Amino acid sequence: MRLSRQALRPFRPAAAPETAGRTGPADPHGTTPGAPARRLFPGMGFSALAQIAPLLTNLALTPYLIHHLGLDRFGVWSLILVFLATLSVLDGGIGASLARFHAYHGARGDKDGSGRLVVGSLAVFVALGGLVTGLGALLAPVLVSSLDIAPHLREEAHHLLMALGPLLTLALAANSAIALLQANARFASLAAVSGGSCLVYGAAVVTMIDNGTDLTLLALLTAGRYLLTTVGGLAVGKRHIRIRRPLLPLREERREFTGYASRMQLAGFTVFLNGEVDAVVIAALLPVRYVGIFAAGYQAATALRSLPLYAFPPILTRMTHVYVGHGLPGAVREFHTLQFRWLPAVLIYGAATTAAVSLAVQVWLGPELALSGAVAAVLLAGYVVQVAFTGMRTCLVRAIGRPGLETRYSWCTTAVNLVLTVPLTIAFGVVGVVLATSLGLVAGSLYFVVLCRRLAGLREQRLPRRWVPATALAVTTAVVGDLLVLRLGWHGALPLLLAGLPVAAGLTLAWLLIGRELVSSHRTRAHRTPA
Repeated sequence: MRLSRQALRPFRPAAAPETAGRTGPADPHGTTPGAPARRLFPGMGFSALAQIAPLLTNLALTPYLIHHLGLDRFGVWSLILVFLATLSVLDGGIGASLARFHAYHGARGDKDGSGRLVVGSLAVFVALGGLVTGLGALLAPVLVSSLDIAPHLREEAHHLLMALGPLLTLALAANSAIALLQANARFASLAAVSGGSCLVYGAAVVTMIDNGTDLTLLALLTAGRYLLTTVGGLAVGKRHIRIRRPLLPLREERREFTGYASRMQLAGFTVFLNGEVDAVVIAALLPVRYVGIFAAGYQAATALRSLPLYAFPPILTRMTHVYVGHGLPGAVREFHTLQFRWLPAVLIYGAATTAAVSLAVQVWLGPELALSGAVAAVLLAGYVVQVAFTGMRTCLVRAIGRPGLETRYSWCTTAVNLVLTVPLTIAFGVVGVVLATSLGLVAGSLYFVVLCRRLAGLREQRLPRRWVPATALAVTTAVVGDLLVLRLGWHGALPLLLAGLPVAAGLTLAWLLIGRELVSSHRTRAHRTPA
């Protein structure tokens, strides 16, 4: 075990006031290491519902928006969303750190600390929004003139750039409210808040967006969705916080949070370099409509990557509680128990979805956007490796307060991506841009595995014996089924759901083949792993 006390000092486990002095694990959340998690799997389900609501909303609305706005105007809107996503990541690492610190305060019963964290984060987000608004006033004319945007769309693009500041504040505030609910295992409530806001937003878009110049209205509706999520999330989570003086985090709290957040920001910056920058490069070199083509493929790939990631919030909350109550050895045992199931399940899922995604995108948007399907398939291949090998490791290093390991692998990913982007783009065009990203993700993920081997013996176990036939069965079922759906000639959101049925069937057959082996033997193998 190579972790020094100094490295863990700000995040050392401490008993909550109401559980101090007890000899047994007083954890109503079932956070005894390796024990059955009574609330973990229901939490995963509700977490999935909460996060799939925006995903399904975007998938359903994309064909509608392309049809009513036109591909050029949709490209402008996609570019604005890229800028918003980039700015949301570059928030000083605050958004990525809130869930971990809310969980830490929740495990200790510190409502005052959670309250100070909410007030402090919202204050920073308002300041960031004001800064972006000021910069937008100065830079919007330059950005509009430097990008390949049709003349009749430049005024709308200018207005949207001016609205980035308020949109950023509301988006970050919504993420803050979501983090509060995730950290306190309020996943059912989170699903209701997220689903309700998305339902209202989707209905408003379909009702109010018509053919013509409606991008400003679309921005207002998006702001309304963020506002509903913020208000609803804070209203549901108010019992987990207490607002009283001092309103802002104390000096020691600020020091610990800033140190953690700065390392998360370094990792977050690579998200921009490895993802959002692709759209910026395309916007600089090609007509803006190609941003829309890229955005559709990128949306499909990130949506499929997100499905396994829906398990992260409850797992991170659980690992943080285990670490607070049982220290590093308990968190490591929890990692091995979860990783034994995680790795084969994600690899099977990833193989089936990567093989079928290009066909599914053509079902969704039509064969004329087959290039979007190629973008999605190349990106998803890299995402699968990343999620499979870094998922549980990311939860562990965040839970124990070591995000620096995540930062190092993220920068390795970025370095490989930057080196490969130019030659692969010259060779393969738009697909080359995402191929560089995918290869960077694979290289960085393998480096993260190496880094984590030094952390209390984190090593992969063998894949189950039936993994290969289970994977082949899932891939074959998904591809053959989607080929048949594509031959029907139907396109849109509902046919896309139909295209998902063969993938679901393939994954179900794979689980029937391999699931019993995972369920029956994971405890034995977990006990054999070093802690």
